[in-house]
Amino acid sequence: MNRQSFRPASQETGEIRLVNLTKTFGATTAVDKINLTIPHGSYCCLLGPSGCGKTTILRMIAGHETPTSGEIYIGKEMVVGKPPVARGTAMMFQSYALFPHLTVLDNVAFYLKMRNVGKDERRQRAQEMLHRVQLHALKDRVPAQLSGGQQQRVALARSLITNPRVLLLDEPLSALDEFLRLRMRGELKSLQRELGITFVHVTHTQPEAIALANMVVVMDTGRIDQEGSANIIFNRPKTPYVARFMGGQNVLTGTVVRTADGPLRLQGANGAQFEAATNEVALPEGSPLSFAVRRDRIKLRKSVGGKAATAPNEVRGVVEATEYQGSYVKVFVDLGGGVFVAYLADGDFFANPIEKGDAVVASWSPADINILTNVDKGAAGDPYSDAMH
Repeated sequence: MNRQSFRPASQETGEIRLVNLTKTFGATTAVDKINLTIPHGSYCCLLGPSGCGKTTILRMIAGHETPTSGEIYIGKEMVVGKPPVARGTAMMFQSYALFPHLTVLDNVAFYLKMRNVGKDERRQRAQEMLHRVQLHALKDRVPAQLSGGQQQRVALARSLITNPRVLLLDEPLSALDEFLRLRMRGELKSLQRELGITFVHVTHTQPEAIALANMVVVMDTGRIDQEGSANIIFNRPKTPYVARFMGGQNVLTGTVVRTADGPLRLQGANGAQFEAATNEVALPEGSPLSFAVRRDRIKLRKSVGGKAATAPNEVRGVVEATEYQGSYVKVFVDLGGGVFVAYLADGDFFANPIEKGDAVVASWSPADINILTNVDKGAAGDPYSDAMH
């Protein structure tokens, strides 16, 4: 993209504050008393599965949905009740919503026309914006003559032409192929850094959120499960739900057997013992406790005999399947009550191959245990929770 100067028309902050924000549709609560502050200049991703409420939040910020209760602030303004055009926001829709009968230039200039900007000025500003997204040579085409990636750039240019304080993006990359998604991810991130305005990006794709955002908000059934930097969300999930949804983690459960005079210790099934590097857990002995371990921190070795594991942080099982992923091999281990997954570097795996049906021992370091704040409900009483494939 060409790097021409750009400044939001308003120099007011693009900080967003949601206060007890709730939205119901009949008997269904789509957003349930959300409290969230998105700092000015952030690239924030609202992340979660379909139906978790993330797009409803985006539409309420934009003014396309009215909250059932609660408040929305953009900068110092409470914007509930204000029309979209008065909020200092622009929204880029998942479908792009381009006008099929208008040229690229006129699509980009459309919002200025709606604001009664003169023809010459709006066409000049639209041409400048098309230079920015490297589509000036296609200004006389109609959307049907463009590729998916080109249509997305037109939609992006049209959203930015009003110089918003906040850009709202509703799954903007979902219609693109893998190559274009990767390219546009880089361009969106670079553009946001240059403009310095607040981006709020809805996605259900974990790698997309991690790659783009400096603030990730993980949602589940209308509520925020965890918010933080991409690094914290991925490496230090707080709950079993976040650990599973973000992927790359195994979730296990044990019973507290020691909290003082040394590291925290948990007792699992079949003789398994777990030992964490911390003992900062205010739970009495006998309490259930869940924790997560990153899959790429797991070591696997073939098991000799069928004895129960005795060393801390070891579990025994049988290889259920392997999947070659290029730089690593994904190994699924059946623990007899759940599936444990290890990511092995391809060089290590092929130097000592592990086959389906092999008995193995999985082990990890105490420092790799991340204690979770609530007990895994998916375990259904079993100390080994199923790991997401």
